[in-house]
Amino acid sequence: MKLSLKDVFFLSRPRFWMYVLGTFLVGMIASGNPFEHDNFTTFLLVAFGVFFSLPANVLIYGINDIYDYQTDIHNEKKVAYETVLQPEKHNRLWLITGALVMPFLLLFFVVNIPTKIALVVFLFTGIFYSATPIRAKSKPPLDVLFSAIIYVSPAVVGFFVTGNTHIEWLAVLGGLVWAFGMQTYSAVPDIDADKKAGVNTLATLLGEKKALWFCLVCYLISASIGYVFLGPIAIGFGLVYGLMVLLSINNMSKLFKYYTYFPLINVVTGAVLFFFLFFKEVM
Repeated sequence: MKLSLKDVFFLSRPRFWMYVLGTFLVGMIASGNPFEHDNFTTFLLVAFGVFFSLPANVLIYGINDIYDYQTDIHNEKKVAYETVLQPEKHNRLWLITGALVMPFLLLFFVVNIPTKIALVVFLFTGIFYSATPIRAKSKPPLDVLFSAIIYVSPAVVGFFVTGNTHIEWLAVLGGLVWAFGMQTYSAVPDIDADKKAGVNTLATLLGEKKALWFCLVCYLISASIGYVFLGPIAIGFGLVYGLMVLLSINNMSKLFKYYTYFPLINVVTGAVLFFFLFFKEVM
């Protein structure tokens, strides 16, 4: 059975593109003024920007849909909010994923060593978060760790590809802790389906309320680290995410409704962070 371009586009989760493309842009702008790069660096930034849009997201979510079929058929969120990829489409998706990703792997041979390492880390975690033999998403706490690295490593790529290698690793840690919270919050609506399918995640181990409290702690820690680099704006981010989690804890019946707003909140806060850094570097 064929996959249409529309099918491929929507299985790439366009509403989630900014989770990797956005962090790539944040890493790029954190490295310095983007208008001061030479032509080759600008080319690399544009090329990686394209990669972290459709191709990288088809890689992440396409592989996820292939290996998650047995879980997805029990998942109300997946059936109602997304789509279940039927097995007869899996081989076709592998071919499309390869066709989208392979051309960009040529960039590996023209970037500096730190960028190479960051790119390999992204590809490894992006594939083996869902794929066997590792399938980190069913082996807590690897599920949270791999997912966080998937979302933060593009920022490291964006930073290093500019030629700036003086990265603030504490800031990277803050991003990882934020992503711990994001991944766990996203997994809470999947708890029942994951249990039916025998899939262990940090959320299934903790249960709904404890998982949400874990998210709250992660966001507070991340905001505290962020304050070192961003000042009061980081506290604002902490308040936004903290409020969302507290609402979820106190209204468990509306958890899925709150979850549907989660991508929008992430995009808005990510845009605020990007433009905050942009004007800081450019002005």
